[in-house]
Amino acid sequence: MACGSDDDTTSGITQTGITRAPDPATDTTAGTRPEPVEETTTTTIGEDEPAAEDLPAYISHVEVLILESFPPQVSVEIEGDHPTPCHETLTEVTEDGNDYTVMVWSVAPEPGAMCAQVLEPFEVVVAIGNGFEPGDYTVTVNGETYPFSI
Repeated sequence: MACGSDDDTTSGITQTGITRAPDPATDTTAGTRPEPVEETTTTTIGEDEPAAEDLPAYISHVEVLILESFPPQVSVEIEGDHPTPCHETLTEVTEDGNDYTVMVWSVAPEPGAMCAQVLEPFEVVVAIGNGFEPGDYTVTVNGETYPFSI
């Protein structure tokens, strides 16, 4: 059999028409119709959740910087990661004699904020003081202690 042949032989393929599903609003042959689906509303996940907790930031690198100045000035360069790009950095410095404590906080976004769930690197330089006398000092950043001398 060739294409376009007028033979009465068939190839075994039956062509059928397209049938459409009956419209449930007008179909009288169906039994009971299902109830229409009620419209739903969507909300931002976490909108009604309490504020996320502010936590100490994850710190990956700390470097104590003694600036070449008179009197000497000391800063701490801190690198780390926040859990999302929406978190912000907050620092707090306290002094006790020759010991300095720097707390670096990862401040959570407002409830309902939409934010990618990826780590966000940060870098901050925190001045811990000036007018240092020669001697040994320590700076503790989020629990890790780093000694330095002037």
